[in-house]
Amino acid sequence: MAYLVGRIKRHQVDHAYRLIEAVDYPVDLEQWRSFCNRQFNRRFISSSPRDVITVENPLGYIQGLSIAYPGNDAGYGHILDVPVFVVATVSDTAGVSKALMGYLMAMARADNCRYIIVASIDPGLWPDNGPNPRNGVVIPVAL
Repeated sequence: MAYLVGRIKRHQVDHAYRLIEAVDYPVDLEQWRSFCNRQFNRRFISSSPRDVITVENPLGYIQGLSIAYPGNDAGYGHILDVPVFVVATVSDTAGVSKALMGYLMAMARADNCRYIIVASIDPGLWPDNGPNPRNGVVIPVAL
């Protein structure tokens, strides 16, 4: 199955919230809209922009979602931090995961990140909660 993967679009915001809601992150719909609007309204390149990435199936349903941003870690150096990684499909979990990871890997390579760190599912790791200890899956990036 072919998927459309990329930065979230305005028409996807409310649909994508269903995935955030399903994994019980501590944000309501208005906070989610505000979080996404900050991305849409960015005028300048930030040193660590938070990108919301979606995976959409051919029927227009969002089946995967991630939030990712470059950062630095004392132990791992320059990384792509992924505090949110959600796949919601019963028919093609592997395909949606592969599509989302492929996009994240391309983001990491483009920013010369040495590792991708995908956080474990923990509502306390929501990106707006401030710095948290990195905890999750560490994936090396072949540059």
